[in-house]
Amino acid sequence: MILKELNLIGFGKFKNKDIQFKDGINLIYGENESGKSTLHSFIDGMFYGFLKPNAKSTIYSEEHDKYNPWDKSKYAGIIRFEYNGKTYRIERTFSKGSESTIVLDENTGSDITKNIDVGTGKILQPGIHFFGFNSRIFSNTISIKQLATKTEDKLANEVTEKLVNVATTLDDSISVDNAISHLKVKMGEIGTDKAPTKPYARNLKDIEVLQEEKRKILEEKNGYEDYLEKESILKDNLLLEEENLLRLREELAKAETLERAKKLEEAKILTDEIGNLETKVEKLSIYSNISMEQYKESIKLSNSIDFIEKDIAELKSELYNIEEDLKSRDLAFGENRQDNEIEEISNDYSKYEELEEEKNSISYNKEDHKLEFLKRDYKDYKSKVSKHKLFQFALIILSIIVAAIGIVSNYYIIFAIIVGFMPMFGYSAYRANAIKSSIEDINTQINNIQTKETERLNKINSIEKLQDSLLNKNKVQSKMEFKRLLESIKFDAIRRKNNKELYNSLILKKNSLSEKITSDEFNKEENLKLLDHIFEENKVQDINEFSYALDKRALREKYIGELESKEEILRSVLGGVSIKGLMAEIGEFNFDRINISEIMDKNQAKYKIERANENITDLKISLKGVEENLNILSKNIERLAAIEEELDRKAAYKEELENKYNALDIAAQTIEELSKDIHSQFAPDINRKVSNIIHQITNGKYTNVKISESLGISVENPITKEIIPLNSLSGGTIDQLYFSLRFGIINSMVENNFPLILDDCFIQYDDIRLRNIMKFLDTIGNERQVILFSCHNRERKLLDDLAMDFNYIDLT
Repeated sequence: MILKELNLIGFGKFKNKDIQFKDGINLIYGENESGKSTLHSFIDGMFYGFLKPNAKSTIYSEEHDKYNPWDKSKYAGIIRFEYNGKTYRIERTFSKGSESTIVLDENTGSDITKNIDVGTGKILQPGIHFFGFNSRIFSNTISIKQLATKTEDKLANEVTEKLVNVATTLDDSISVDNAISHLKVKMGEIGTDKAPTKPYARNLKDIEVLQEEKRKILEEKNGYEDYLEKESILKDNLLLEEENLLRLREELAKAETLERAKKLEEAKILTDEIGNLETKVEKLSIYSNISMEQYKESIKLSNSIDFIEKDIAELKSELYNIEEDLKSRDLAFGENRQDNEIEEISNDYSKYEELEEEKNSISYNKEDHKLEFLKRDYKDYKSKVSKHKLFQFALIILSIIVAAIGIVSNYYIIFAIIVGFMPMFGYSAYRANAIKSSIEDINTQINNIQTKETERLNKINSIEKLQDSLLNKNKVQSKMEFKRLLESIKFDAIRRKNNKELYNSLILKKNSLSEKITSDEFNKEENLKLLDHIFEENKVQDINEFSYALDKRALREKYIGELESKEEILRSVLGGVSIKGLMAEIGEFNFDRINISEIMDKNQAKYKIERANENITDLKISLKGVEENLNILSKNIERLAAIEEELDRKAAYKEELENKYNALDIAAQTIEELSKDIHSQFAPDINRKVSNIIHQITNGKYTNVKISESLGISVENPITKEIIPLNSLSGGTIDQLYFSLRFGIINSMVENNFPLILDDCFIQYDDIRLRNIMKFLDTIGNERQVILFSCHNRERKLLDDLAMDFNYIDLT
């Protein structure tokens, strides 16, 4: 079955509220007072109409008035669901006096209301038709509301009581004990042996006693010979069992004697081993005081001495090398020049370089290039003056020619041309004079430069003479030789200084090494003294002998440990009895005359003796009962006539009361037998299913759930295999067991995959429990629809984290 849609036309706080469900898991979230319980109750009401179950007349439950709309609007709703491949629709009006229910087959559109069982009352209950049981069974199987929140002890007691009732009657409001008590009270009201003060009860008791007595007398009369035969058989069996008991006691005595003999043999072997170990321990007692701590100290001292000797050898070798180095080192290395001589040569070289720089500066400042330019300009200017003079001469010749032409031709106007030549001649003369002035200036500059060049060359010559005097003074031919001379004397000075410093350093190191050698030799002697003292205390000559002695000490301690172990085993074998005591207990028992392999095991013999005693007791009890019955039969047969006469007088009234009493008695016995049969029929299947469910939702922590005959719940500790009672568990675990048992009952008693409706059932679950139950719901969601009401967001978060497919409905 799949619930598809809820339409709350008017129900509690809801008005025209539509809820859509899907296959699998449907999570309905809402804070407190948001209407979750209202929706849950709506589903119950649509199928069962808020009627008290099993009532012959129409009696509404308290919930009927509770969900009457607050605004007095129409109290009605619609539910759609799929069942056996068809879609059905229930339309219900809840108002008292005008209650009506219609059931439609949406596939055909036909009204099937008349085909629906109305239950025990007049109000239609479609749930009985579709689910196959009444509202009480429905609310304790597929529709589970929130558990009561009590302390853990109270909760455990409440859950235990409810589960017994649910599993036996599928109704947590009915008690088997209460029903039986009620029937017995009714029996008392009409007169039973529990109400002896009532006339009817006294008369009924008398009739019952007379009838029972007559029946027994008649049965005993017919079976008197059977009792006699049974008495004979019981006596024979008792005699055989007593003989068997004597034989078994003899076998037990043999087994116990054989056990003592084995203990004696084992004790003798252990005694020999202990004596051997004591001898070994005594031989090694000389090593008992060897000190492991002093051995470790001697190892340290020996290693220290070896290290010191190696260090002394290395130091002496280094000292020898230093002394040889000092012998071969010459402090008067190189020429022995005075510091003032070195300073003088250094000053001469510096002066030589200064003269060199001055000479280079003078050489670089010569004006040869400028002189060349001036000479070139002088030549150019001279050429320009010649050109101007040639141009002036050409103008004069041209003017004479023009004048001659004018005179000859009397064409005097031509003299105007000569006048035009005059400015040109004047400009040329002007330019020629200007160039001459420049030539004179250039000539002056050339003379000055030549004078300076002569002075520069003289100065260079003077500098070179000074440089030559410095070279001659220091007996070198060039600046390069002069520089090498200076570097050489400086290097010699540095070498002499370094050599002196190294010599002094070697002296200091030599002294330090000598002191270190002296100190090491002293430490070596001290360590040798300590080592000799340790050897003397432990009475050994060297480390090897010390190690050998320690091995012997360890061997002795091993023997001591084995000795203590053997002594403990011997004490355990003897069990507080001495070897002499064992020998006395065995006595003159001759094992050669019997086959040891045929001797019965001691525990087996005790077990058989215990069974034989029980059989003898049972036979004696049975024999006593048979004998008592025979005695009673003989007396009762004599009273048969008087009983029949008395029964005739009370027969009529007895028959009426007996019929009523028997009817009530049969009803009580039937209920008792049915309640007992529940466990034998369903317990194995429920145990298996509940264990499987609790294994899944506790992540394997609990795998074995025990359901007792009274349907008490307990679980097996997976580690210690101890049985843990329900009230010893936490509230969360009790909730898990409660859920598991309810679901196990569902699967055991309901074959159809009806929806599972859970209203805040996991409030006491921690995060791990909740994750496990969500995984379980996802698993069963493939087979049945799950509708989960919750006031927390953690269910949604877990479903999202686990990537589960679910339909989310938010009522906020």
